[in-house]
Amino acid sequence: MYEPEWKTPTSKAEALAVLGEIGEDAVVVAGGTDIAPLISKRRIRPRVLVDLGRIEDLKFLSVGPANYGGSATIGALVTHGALARDKGVSETAHVLSAACRTVGAPQVRARGTIGGNVANASPAADGAVALVALGASAVVESDGDQRREVPLPEFFSGPGQTVLRPGELVTGITFAAPSSVARSAYRKAGQRNALAIAVVSVALVHEPEAGTVRIALGSVAPTPIRAMEAERLFESGWMDVSGRAELLGAVAAAAVRAASPIDDVRASAWYRTVLVEVLTRRALEEACF
Repeated sequence: MYEPEWKTPTSKAEALAVLGEIGEDAVVVAGGTDIAPLISKRRIRPRVLVDLGRIEDLKFLSVGPANYGGSATIGALVTHGALARDKGVSETAHVLSAACRTVGAPQVRARGTIGGNVANASPAADGAVALVALGASAVVESDGDQRREVPLPEFFSGPGQTVLRPGELVTGITFAAPSSVARSAYRKAGQRNALAIAVVSVALVHEPEAGTVRIALGSVAPTPIRAMEAERLFESGWMDVSGRAELLGAVAAAAVRAASPIDDVRASAWYRTVLVEVLTRRALEEACF
């Protein structure tokens, strides 16, 4: 019978020490909403499980109007439900609260954490796609006061894969909070209206004063990605009101070119391509015009 060793540190320092000692034989449990099904289906059999649930200093949240234009930070153990409900997150980083509201069922949102969402590295992860649009970085720490910040597009290395080294832990997320006039949108299509993994998702953050936009796509590449060509096209022409319809079409088409979807059990590559164009256009209409 499978019986892993269970570690329950009560502080970040203790967790980092445990991970530093055990190394690659340890698997971290935050909310457990991703790890538990993998163990149940016998896809993984870690020797040691390190449960972070008792670590209060990983549950901080500094996102709100006081952060406008400054640094915003989120502890790794903040849940999707907390982010979906928090007024400051909704006002300052609406795309993130909107994305977190689409995650699973209420029970999953109550348990699943933003740090786990990022570390699990699913191309379809709602929170991760929104954070890419926010220009976020993962705060990565290890024993001995070692700390680094890794931009999320560099943090993800493939489906379920990251640049985390043995002994390292995602302790938080940081990003430059959008300005008070910024607007954002999160659009997602799944096989059902609720409780569905994204077939395609689009997250968008628009800064009208700077004339910039960030467009992130989920479920259309091995990792969440930025549609950089689409962003540049929008920024070069968004003030031209007379050419708005043409601009929307061009930006949506450029987003399609950034994608490299596959056929799988949830959707065909062709259908995902159509959805990228439609959802990008709708997100632009919601947040930019």
